[in-house]
Amino acid sequence: MTQTQKRARFSILAATLLVLAALLALIPTASVAYADIASGNTYGNVAAVQARLSTLGYYKSTVDGKWGNGTLSAVKRFQTDNGLKADGVVGSGTASKLKVKLPITGGITKGKTDFNVAAVQARLKTYGYYTGTVDGKWGNGTLRSVLKYQSDRGMTVDGVVGNGTASKLGITLSTTAKSGGITKGKTAANVKAVQNALKSAGYYKSTVDGSWGRRTMCAVMHFQSDCGLTVDGVVGSGTEKKLGINLSANGGGSSGTGTGTTTNISDSDLNLLARCVYGESRGEPYNGQVAVAAVVLNRVKSSKFPNTISGVIYQRGAFTAVDDGQINLTPNQSAYNAARDALNGWDPTGGCLYYYNPATATSSWIWSLTVHIKIGKHNFAL
Repeated sequence: MTQTQKRARFSILAATLLVLAALLALIPTASVAYADIASGNTYGNVAAVQARLSTLGYYKSTVDGKWGNGTLSAVKRFQTDNGLKADGVVGSGTASKLKVKLPITGGITKGKTDFNVAAVQARLKTYGYYTGTVDGKWGNGTLRSVLKYQSDRGMTVDGVVGNGTASKLGITLSTTAKSGGITKGKTAANVKAVQNALKSAGYYKSTVDGSWGRRTMCAVMHFQSDCGLTVDGVVGSGTEKKLGINLSANGGGSSGTGTGTTTNISDSDLNLLARCVYGESRGEPYNGQVAVAAVVLNRVKSSKFPNTISGVIYQRGAFTAVDDGQINLTPNQSAYNAARDALNGWDPTGGCLYYYNPATATSSWIWSLTVHIKIGKHNFAL
């Protein structure tokens, strides 16, 4: 190869490399979220910002405490709409507009004791904000749910459960350690009766051992919250009645099935109500299953509906389970327990006559109803 040929070959190679470099420059690179929170991208800080942006309609993803492009874009849109510099940085001005008090540390003003944390978790779980186990342990899941609750209620978002947040939640915090109990005594028989009843209702997951501890207290508090009772972890007459058990001051408590004894109800009506519960709400939280049965019974009492269980359930177009044949499935024990609990007076809905899944509801008029409580995937309304 001559020198001239070598120079020509080198020129072609150099030109080719220049073209490739130009083409590579035209290929868009993946966007990276560089902007952040002035006081640090800690879990609490990011979750608080996401919670507020979610409440205000700017952020559509999960509140997960992780800064990313979705959070960055939401911050910029919020800044633009509020006359702030759209730089994606959450400084004091943006935080103030968001009503977020940074930095977020989270906690409970009267202490992160098992009792206080369990009370907060129980109420937030009843309201649909907390999805974890009521275990009395403070963690990111509890902090996230507190932040979202404060945000949705228009409170200052700081992650701290003080008197204002506690009052909204309907709980009384304690500056001293509490462990709950049984007014008639923490005898082994009484504790076993309570544990059996809570286990039957789906609140207690541990071994029925007759030993009172944090897990039993937490289960009691979760149950009390769902039933609209005072959340104090103490099994007094009201909690005892809701559990459907008879405890004894001398320790001779008995649990039966944990759901009380149903009277003035035929086996066929009980079976039909259980089939309705199973067809309409299997897979839902236990109190949500009781709530479905309670709606049926509330309709029986209402002048707007038929006055029998079968009449209500088989009313045309009333229940999806009837329309699609799931009413004929064999109910499990949980469905029977829920039916019995409702028949014995437990109504988690507070008198509601309707319920629906907002993700699947097709009826337009259902949206005009006033929603009183959300349990699991169902809204319960009047």
